[in-house]
Amino acid sequence: MAPSTIDQMWLEGLCRRTDDILWDSYSFALGAAEAPWPRVMFPAKGHERRVGEQEARFAFVAALLSDPASAPWAFAAEAPTRLSYRFAARAGGPRAQRALTDLALYRGSDDAPALAVEFKSGGRSGKSEQDDSIKKDVAKVLAEQPPALWFHVLRGVNDATLQGLLRTLDGAISQLSNPYKLGAYLASGKTPEPRAKTIAFHLCVLNPDVTVSIHKVLDYIPGKPKDEFFTLVTTATGAAPGAAPETAAAGAPPETAAAGAPLEIADGQGWSVYRPVA
Repeated sequence: MAPSTIDQMWLEGLCRRTDDILWDSYSFALGAAEAPWPRVMFPAKGHERRVGEQEARFAFVAALLSDPASAPWAFAAEAPTRLSYRFAARAGGPRAQRALTDLALYRGSDDAPALAVEFKSGGRSGKSEQDDSIKKDVAKVLAEQPPALWFHVLRGVNDATLQGLLRTLDGAISQLSNPYKLGAYLASGKTPEPRAKTIAFHLCVLNPDVTVSIHKVLDYIPGKPKDEFFTLVTTATGAAPGAAPETAAAGAPPETAAAGAPLEIADGQGWSVYRPVA
């Protein structure tokens, strides 16, 4: 399998098996009576449990290793990127250095990654929508060569914070599709040479009352952001009858959903929606 021909159906199935591991782990962490012993433990952090990027990455690897089709694959955590980036501010100004890919998957005799996976966590709203950490990871995804998977785990997300995250992703992709703005993150004098690729976005929700994930694949063409790719109509399950649904349109602030209200995601919007089997 060439790096540019990732089997997207296989990848989505792998993400769904990762969801199942995370949901079982979350049920166990909440003390559910019927919860099985987890493959991935959410460790205690004071009076709460840590649920973040590390847990999502280990769940993904556990799902990969349990897949009979995974035999040809090798993986590396924190794999150095091909390009150098100016992310860290140091004395005398930002210095360029190689960044790290959260998880790189390899297949065949080539030691170049066939798939780059970035893990993130948390919803966004208000000022947190201006998230430079997301922009930095998006810059890596766009500037590096391999196809990519963006796996985002959301604990306690509501209608407003999910919409905020979608706006954040939309804004970062749209802005950094401009090669000049993308180049600002690269080593001085280096011109980005991104190529067309597939970028799969997978968002896994960990809520006591909502367990759902959504998945969509972007056919990315450098310099040509895809309008409305991140648009998703959601509703707050506690909304008043007749209230308008929430839509993550680029630049549109949330107006209808009450912050903290649970969310509901309907099928048939271009996103693949997955829920655990009862």
